Parts: sequence; structure tokens; C-alpha cells
Amino acid sequence: MMTNFKTKSVLIYDYGLFPELAVRLSKDFGKVWYFCHWQNAFPKSDKALIGQGLEGVERIQNFWDYIDKADLIIFPDTHCADLVEYLKAKGYPVAGVGKAEMLELDRWKSRQIQKQLGLPTQHTIKIVGLDALRDYLKDKKNKFIKINIYRGELETARFIDYKSFEPLLDHIAYEFGAKKNTLEFIVEEEVGELEPGTDIIQFNDRVLSPVMLGWESKGIGYLVSVVPYNDLPKQLKEVHDKFNPIFKQLQTKFFISTEIRVEGDKGYLIDWSCRFAAPLPSAIQLELIKNYSEVIWGLGHNQLVQPVYKAKYAGGVSFESEWAENHWLAIDFPPEMRQWVKLRMACKFNNTYYAVPGFSSVASVIALGNSPEEVINQVKERSEEIKAYLLDKNLSGLDEIMIDIQKGKKLGLTF
Repeated sequence: MMTNFKTKSVLIYDYGLFPELAVRLSKDFGKVWYFCHWQNAFPKSDKALIGQGLEGVERIQNFWDYIDKADLIIFPDTHCADLVEYLKAKGYPVAGVGKAEMLELDRWKSRQIQKQLGLPTQHTIKIVGLDALRDYLKDKKNKFIKINIYRGELETARFIDYKSFEPLLDHIAYEFGAKKNTLEFIVEEEVGELEPGTDIIQFNDRVLSPVMLGWESKGIGYLVSVVPYNDLPKQLKEVHDKFNPIFKQLQTKFFISTEIRVEGDKGYLIDWSCRFAAPLPSAIQLELIKNYSEVIWGLGHNQLVQPVYKAKYAGGVSFESEWAENHWLAIDFPPEMRQWVKLRMACKFNNTYYAVPGFSSVASVIALGNSPEEVINQVKERSEEIKAYLLDKNLSGLDEIMIDIQKGKKLGLTF
């Protein structure tokens, strides 16, 4: 029997990146409570306002006051494993990645598991401290440098050679200060030219089918095709097939994404996103999956619900504004475009949408279609309608992705 969601309530625990999840679920559920973690010893009101005024959403300030009222509790982000596992153990209906977040956050451990599973594995070393990293890099070329857990300290950095990279190392030394020789750096060999990925829904050792096969222009654009799981290119499917028993062991029922570098017939896992992949994959899923509410309800209630997709292709672009790092940013677009504009760290006052200060990535514009070209044209047209101060509208990434897709076909990466 189909669940009547209008009689059900949802509680979302977020760090501010996924208020659109609450907006989407409010279309089906009777009540949606949105909590964004805002507390510290000297709190400001900004993060406490994320979600305020958004369509169908009730912004709450105390998460624990609502856990016994909610019919479903959702954790869209990482750094919540302890809460997810605790609430599950107490019998609460929870949709969250839980223990599997370590595959994303502990890159060293994840890479060792990858190796043990017999998957192609790029050469990876762990280096403790910035001084040791400098020494190692002096005569090296073409690496990727990452850190564990503290993503806000350093995003993945591409290393070409020491001379060009030295200014960043100097900046890191200044930013890290006294802790510069305590943090662990992960240094990986560069492999492959092309980097497709997958956006899937994991249910223990099963991947719910169909799935999204995606191509990204880093931080700019994303295009996906919907394919049956068994039709994924070999280089990508092998990664999921080998990791499925790990997800079963971790009792994972949630949204998962991968970044995979392809070299010939081999796929090298680069990174997991054991959460709602942002900004574009999760924004696209909100509109592309027709039975989205049923699927996420099933994840929290141990019910396997196969996703139904509205279109064969989808895509989008994400926009940034440096102004939003330290200032309130008003974001304007025609009301009829609301379904296709996905906001981050957002609220609404007096019929105006705002990005709360603190994050440059403020919005995405998405589209669905019957061909990649239709999707690209719709995204470009809609992007012209969105207005905000110092908004960086770089649409070139979508055309660059089409070039990579054509290259990928030669390696069996059908799209």
C-alpha cells in the first residue's frame, strides 16, 4: 500500500548546504522541519537563518526537540555518523550514510580497502607535516594532494611541479600556523585523462537501478545520463561491484557518488562522496527522480524502492560569488524558474532569496531533457535569467564536458 506522506513528517539535520532537500520533500510530506547546526560558544544568527522562509519549510533551532515527532530523520551530509548510528540503534527511522562516511573522510584507509579488493589503485602515500611534504615534492611532478577529514583546510590540489606549487605551500604554512606539521597529507599519482563518475543509491550490497552516469567540469558544470546499473561502463561498474560487500558490512542505505579516472580499460577510484554529492548531482536528483520521496522514505524504513527517472538526460551549472563569502547576497530569478534553481545556505525574506554569508557557492541551475544538447540549451537559457551581485556565470564547462564525452566513447564510456 502506498504511504500517505501528507500525514507524515520529516526532520532534516544539515550543515547548511541542502535546504533544497527540505523544499523538495515539502511537496509531498505534511510537515518538514529543517535544522542547520548553528551553535558554538559565541553564535551568530546567520547560520540559524538558513532555511528560513523557504517554501513549505519550518526552520527549527533545536534538533532534539523533534526526533520523537518525526516519521523520518534525514542526514544529507557527512560528519554525522555517530548521530546516525545512535538513532538507528534506538529504533528511529533514519536515512543517512552513517559509518560508510569513513570511505570519503579517511582517504588513506579507503585507498587501502580499494587495493585489498583487487581494484586498480594509483600509487598513494601518506605524509605527516608540511615540512615533510615540501621535502617529498621537491623533485616530483603531476600529483594530487589531499587531506583527511578537514576538507575546509584544503580541497584537492593538483601539483604540476614544485616551482609553480611553492606559493600555495607558503600560503598553507601561513594558514595552518602551529599545526602545519601535525596534519596528514595524502599524495596520489595522477592517472588517466578522463574522469567520469556515478551517482547511485546504495541499499546494503545492492545498487538501486537505474543510476546516473555523470561527467563533470570541476566546479562548473555537470551532465548525466540515466542508465541501468548493469549497463554501466566496465571501468565504473567494477568499482561498485567490488565495494558492494563493504557497504553491506556497513549497512549502508543512502545516496553515494564516485569520481573515477579512466585509463584504457581500467577505472581508478579517486574519491567517494558518501553523502548528497554537491552542488549539482544532488540538485539534479531532486528533480530527475520522479518518486524521490518514496525512495528516501524507503532508505529510512528499510524498504527497497527502485528509483523512477523522469528523463534520459539532465545537467546543470553551479554559480559562485566572491561577495557571498562575507556579505549577504540577494539572488533574483523569475518565479516560474523556481523548480530549476537550487540554492545553498539560503533563506527568504520579503519575497527575496538570499545566500547567507560564509560560502561562495550560492546556486545551481538545472534542466532535464531527451538529449545532452537539449539539456545544455535549457541550462544556458535559464542561466541568463538568474541575477546576483558579482555572480560568476561560467557556462563553458558544459561544452567542455561534451568534448570529454566524445573522447570517452573511444574507451567504451558510452553516454
